[in-house]
Amino acid sequence: MCAVTFAVYLVTLPLDLLLGIPFRCLPRPVKKVPPEIDWGIVMGCGYDVSTNTLHSRLDTAIQLHRQCPNMRFMLSGTEIDDYSEPHYMENYLRQRGVPAEKIFRDGKGFNTAATFKNARRFGIARAVIVTNDFHLLRCVDTARLYGLQAYGYVVPVANKTLRPYRWRYWLREKLAHYWGYGRFLLERWKNATES
Repeated sequence: MCAVTFAVYLVTLPLDLLLGIPFRCLPRPVKKVPPEIDWGIVMGCGYDVSTNTLHSRLDTAIQLHRQCPNMRFMLSGTEIDDYSEPHYMENYLRQRGVPAEKIFRDGKGFNTAATFKNARRFGIARAVIVTNDFHLLRCVDTARLYGLQAYGYVVPVANKTLRPYRWRYWLREKLAHYWGYGRFLLERWKNATES
């Protein structure tokens, strides 16, 4: 199945080039945060389902806080009734030394596009996005579509036993990327026809 995923990426490369995806996403990951970046956006993923993955993203944010003490973090995820990803994420960071004044919760980050639209409402113009490698391409591209100067910061895979099955994540992300791009174009078309 890894070969199938590779074949899908190869076959869809012309479409990616047509949509300009590689050009928006490069340069993608950074190892050192550019000095002008003072925001980190930590992508949620469900603390009840993907606990190890979420903790690895938060642990990476803690490392970033130690490297860049002035960095603020937007914690994005779903907040419905008594389920709050951002609240869980905030508690995790605060218990490990990240000050409350550096943490901002986005409880309306229901999907990747919503996260970056909300980031713009927060007044964020430049940010480093903290997420896993398979999620990074789509996140950076979506952020840039919505006008953010975005860089990616790769989170290591939390569970080594998942590594052989990561092709499923890459395949899912490819499909989700096109779905999100289609939604962006539809949204832009609706805005153009309404104005």
